[in-house]
Amino acid sequence: MPPMAPRSMPSTMLPALFALSLLPLAPLCDARAQGASPVAADSLAAASADSASAPRANAAPRDEEFPVTLGSFTTTLHGSRPGRTANIVLAAEALDGAVVAPGEVLSFNAVVGPRTLERGYQAAPVILHETRQLQTGGGVCQVASTIFAAGMLAGLSSVERWRHSSPVDYIAPGEDATIAWGAKDMKLRNDLAQRVRLRVRVLGATLSARIEGEAPPAHEYELATDERELPADPGVEGARPGREIELYRVRRDARGADVREFVHRDVYPPTRGRQAP
Repeated sequence: MPPMAPRSMPSTMLPALFALSLLPLAPLCDARAQGASPVAADSLAAASADSASAPRANAAPRDEEFPVTLGSFTTTLHGSRPGRTANIVLAAEALDGAVVAPGEVLSFNAVVGPRTLERGYQAAPVILHETRQLQTGGGVCQVASTIFAAGMLAGLSSVERWRHSSPVDYIAPGEDATIAWGAKDMKLRNDLAQRVRLRVRVLGATLSARIEGEAPPAHEYELATDERELPADPGVEGARPGREIELYRVRRDARGADVREFVHRDVYPPTRGRQAP
């Protein structure tokens, strides 16, 4: 049986798969200023108490130290406003080149830092409590989501990850990761027996994240989801069904059999409507 290819969104499919990205507004990012409460996934990862640490600030390693791509993922920036794209570039530049040693935890917030006007971040559209607003640093959640998916495909472990309040259009449900300074973080732990390096780049209208390693991976992974609809309340006018999404990482063992590893569960409750007269 041929090996599984690392998950990455091919550029030829981006316009079709992300047509909704042509909308001018962007998903939830950095909601602390508006007092948003955390929305956790039902997840072993969210329950972990591992502490995070920032990548080491030693001299930049040479490219030949990390010759292997362990996992990669891309998302589109088509339809992203200039301010939002600028925020994404700033966050990507902060994370690019981060080296994570075995047992170390990469924290998005620890590396990127606060998203403020003084640090060059701009006001950009977000969705807060299902309403659209402008907020400084809007768009950085796309960087966290892209890195999260790449990390899962590289064999890293999810320590902390939060879903958006509603599905976003640049990545599949269950694979997103929202960020809020002081409230929500995205953390990945390196449980591999080697150092890894994170490369994050914006090329044209594409955001890419790649996890590089010192040696070939022991396993190759894919991501898969199981989804079911949660019925809306009967007799309630305007009520819409919800969704329950389970994310799995699929690993092929030495015998060629697929082994599914549960990552987390996201629940989007049915929307409330008005009681029919």
